[in-house]
Amino acid sequence: MLKRAVIWALALGVLLAALAGAAAEAFDAAPTLPPAQPLRTVRLRAAGDLMVHRRQLELARQPDGSYDFHPQYAMIAGALANADYTIANLETTIGKYGNMDYSGFPLFNTPEALLEAVRDAGVDFLTLANNHMLDRYFEGMVATVDNVEHFGFDHGGANRTEAERDAPVVVDVNGVRIGMLCYTQMTNGMEAYCSSDVKAYGVNYLRKADFAADVQKLRDAGAEVVIAMPHWGEEYRRQPEANTVSLAKIMIAAGVDVILGSHPHMVQPVRFVEAQGPDGRTRRGLVAYSLGNFISNMTVRYTDSGLLLDFTLRERQDGGFEAVDVRFVPIFCWRSKDAIRAVASCNYLEAPPEGMDKNTWARLKESCRELRALIDPQIEMIGE
Repeated sequence: MLKRAVIWALALGVLLAALAGAAAEAFDAAPTLPPAQPLRTVRLRAAGDLMVHRRQLELARQPDGSYDFHPQYAMIAGALANADYTIANLETTIGKYGNMDYSGFPLFNTPEALLEAVRDAGVDFLTLANNHMLDRYFEGMVATVDNVEHFGFDHGGANRTEAERDAPVVVDVNGVRIGMLCYTQMTNGMEAYCSSDVKAYGVNYLRKADFAADVQKLRDAGAEVVIAMPHWGEEYRRQPEANTVSLAKIMIAAGVDVILGSHPHMVQPVRFVEAQGPDGRTRRGLVAYSLGNFISNMTVRYTDSGLLLDFTLRERQDGGFEAVDVRFVPIFCWRSKDAIRAVASCNYLEAPPEGMDKNTWARLKESCRELRALIDPQIEMIGE
């Protein structure tokens, strides 16, 4: 009896060993899954209107007749460069036109030296679709695009040829492909004095835009995110008009992910907007209705401040990207007798920068409070 039990025990041991070996072989033969790829992110900053009024030209002019705009950007360069990619609205033409002098309002024209200072401060992309892009006619617009390219900027909104109008503008930032749409609602009637090429293809006008087709063209070209930069709305308003709000929803529904508005010269609210796409699904986009002035010599109340909007584009598990970690740097334009400078006002709430008088400092702090009250409290205000 004992012998039979021993035999059964030995047989059971052999069987268990065989099963274990088979399981190990099966495990070894199972395919190895590739490691999960980390979700991609890219951090952007967007500035408002880069203006050059007559006083700014005077301050930039050097004794030898050259121009240097670096001092006007020196105090804000660190903030502009503090991102993977920085966007701004260039609201002036660049480069002399014939024998006409450089000028500020109402027909803006600025030396090429401005682009050197803006590039060195950290700006990567310039939207050229605005109401002043024809201030030196079609030829001046072409020269502006030439100069913008010469200084190494990505750009959109102004086209020298039909081919440029038709070519999708897609930039690669840290491996994320971002499509750019730039539009303006007007060019101050200057198109009537320009070559007919302006209306045919020269400027991207809002009234002629097919947002769904424009977004699709970018997607077909590989864009994973779409940012629109419309120059829209009424000047000197702190809230968007009903038409602007409606256009924002139409853009979001058409597939735009982020909208960075300009033209009012005053900051308007920043918020997330939802709209139903043609497929019936609800889309959500980040909308800054107006980033305000970044630098200028304007004196109307509220035109002395702007936003440097900071946000991260984060890849979603289910595909696509979303804007997260939205923050803003409040910008104050410090105008004095001998300088005009953009500064990050949040950095000077406890003490003024050297050389700032008490009245200007009081206005800096007031402008910071105004911006904080205007922007959704869930959007954090930060220094540089």
